[in-house]
Amino acid sequence: MGYIIKGRYVISDPAIDANGVLTNTALYVSDDIIKDIGNYHVLKEKYPEAIVKGNDKQLVMPGLINAHSHGAGLSPFQQGVPYDYLENFLIDKPKGTMLDYELNAILCAIRHLRNGCTTLHHNQSGNEMDTNNVRKILNGYEKVGIRVAYSSGVRDLNMLTYDDEELYRSLPPNQKKYFKPFIFKNKELIHKQYFEHFHELFNLFNNENRKIIFGPLWVQGCTEKFLIKIKEESTKMGRIPIHIHTLQTLIQKNHGETKYGKSLLFHLKDLGLVDDLLVLGHAVFINAEDIELLADKNSSITHHASCNLAVRNGIAPVYFLQKAGVNVALGIDDKGINDDEDPFMEMRMIYYLHRVVGSDLTSSEPLSSYDVFKMATLNAARVCNFNGLIGSLKIGMKADILLLDLNRILEDPWVNPCWNIMDTIIHRAKGSDVHSVMVNGKFVVEDRKFCNIDIDSIYEEVKTQVKKGNSLNQIEYAEHLQQIKSYCQNLHNKYFTGDLIPFYKMNSKK
Repeated sequence: MGYIIKGRYVISDPAIDANGVLTNTALYVSDDIIKDIGNYHVLKEKYPEAIVKGNDKQLVMPGLINAHSHGAGLSPFQQGVPYDYLENFLIDKPKGTMLDYELNAILCAIRHLRNGCTTLHHNQSGNEMDTNNVRKILNGYEKVGIRVAYSSGVRDLNMLTYDDEELYRSLPPNQKKYFKPFIFKNKELIHKQYFEHFHELFNLFNNENRKIIFGPLWVQGCTEKFLIKIKEESTKMGRIPIHIHTLQTLIQKNHGETKYGKSLLFHLKDLGLVDDLLVLGHAVFINAEDIELLADKNSSITHHASCNLAVRNGIAPVYFLQKAGVNVALGIDDKGINDDEDPFMEMRMIYYLHRVVGSDLTSSEPLSSYDVFKMATLNAARVCNFNGLIGSLKIGMKADILLLDLNRILEDPWVNPCWNIMDTIIHRAKGSDVHSVMVNGKFVVEDRKFCNIDIDSIYEEVKTQVKKGNSLNQIEYAEHLQQIKSYCQNLHNKYFTGDLIPFYKMNSKK
């Protein structure tokens, strides 16, 4: 039977900018695929049994994609974790209120879908290698109906800081005793467990609708042997993306240069990891040579504009990355500007944040609205290993579709019709304008109501769980981390230096 989905506008192909915006157009969806595109009346005659959705006061567009998340059902702020420099934030994070795996995933999916994100990449940090727990996470996502790419953010060294052995030498005896098992890990055992775990997840869960990708947590948390083995497995298994936090902070930049005598990216290059499969999370403190290398090797980054501000990283040079041809994808990282995973607000943040690119009034052209929209669609689909399946609305693509109400956007009370619809969306749209959401050919949200779950009962379960508090082990671990926080800060502070020449000149002392 299928669906005919129509609107005043259809954003069909973000790759071709304004040429991809269609009018007087509808889509025919059957099963999970877009089967036909054309004039609504022609499609209605051709598929008379199809159910019609949408109207001439709505926009039909591809579902948006969050290419970097840690799957927070409650944001760190909601959990009670203060935002500070990343190195402080990570020490404070275990104090946060935690939910069980499945409920957390359900809540995370709700936060995304109601705002128009139909796909997310969940990077599970904390050396999670229990397949049963991952099954709970993926079950939670499946219950709500979101598409997901999943990676295990495993480290084989430096669980607490960027040099845990140096930290260990500075600790008092009681803390040495407590943290010794966390710091001195059996690396060979971690490698064995990780690859067994990855293969099990891949065999159980990877398909065209759900992707299992590599996600070693960060460069300074992985031995050379571990990273090289990941690259070998990626190649052997059909070229799977490798997503890794890299050069997120000034401390990481300076630590990498001290340890390796080069940037962390060039360290990855030496290990053979820099190619079209590499995805850098954050990439705030890359330099001009790094950008040239990323462009030359057709690598990607995920850009987390709001998160980078929240945890005091800075501003990634996205304008220069994008102009060099680097694939830049949207990543909200659980810390969106409105604390609600709204990809429209995050696109707007990106659009505004990267406008100070020069002071020449005639040649300092900023990113366009189309540039930013591609980051949340096609570019993000690629880094999540869904390239060619989602990110646009073309015949043969998966039916991940949003119906966006235009009433407020265009008529509150009036917007000059001189603007193209993409400029208007980037400037004015919000997640609250999302009317209906289709994922894989099925409506998961219709008229702002979830189709597969009861929100009230989910929220009640969340309130029940948070009243129980964290486990005694988690509480003990968080308390011990607070007791060694100053030792961690002393270790990191020596790297918190350096003369910087910024890409964006935001202000001046002189």
